[in-house]
Amino acid sequence: MITDIQLLNLLDSDPEKGLDQMMNCYMPLIYTIVANKVSGIYSREDIEECVSDVFIDVFNNRNRIDINKGSIKAFLAVIAKRRAIDLYRKKEGKRNLHNIPIDDLFDIGTEEDITNLVAKKEENLKLIEAIKKLEQPDREIIIRKYYLNQSSKEISKAINLKVNTIDKKASRCLQKLKKILGGVL
Repeated sequence: MITDIQLLNLLDSDPEKGLDQMMNCYMPLIYTIVANKVSGIYSREDIEECVSDVFIDVFNNRNRIDINKGSIKAFLAVIAKRRAIDLYRKKEGKRNLHNIPIDDLFDIGTEEDITNLVAKKEENLKLIEAIKKLEQPDREIIIRKYYLNQSSKEISKAINLKVNTIDKKASRCLQKLKKILGGVL
């Protein structure tokens, strides 16, 4: 596999070949990131166009890539995530809790996260599936409390339940999730 420095040099010396090499190395990762955000909302062609836009963005900004701050892989992943979120927001307009894809609650932030993307994604999918098994309002309470960091008082106002009811339901939901996940949470 080509190193980041070699790839940057290739992008400068032979841009077409460099872009082709970058796409060969990172297309599956970038496609996965974009598809996870917008599949079911956009067509495969729209997803492919967004992926192409990511590579063009990175190519056009190749002089701004600082290998000391992170890898090309990390740079691509961040651009892909931002592009996909922009695409999602464009289609969905104003977002609220009921139309946030649960995957949006899991953020890719550091290169270490990106390196471990597959393993983390599997863990997240298990947790997401467990949360989906909860009934309403339990599911909404867990998402608001543990992913959106809302207080019990804020949740109480949003879903019209007493604060102590929110606390009790959150505690019971955690126990349900532990059971669903085989004791690991």
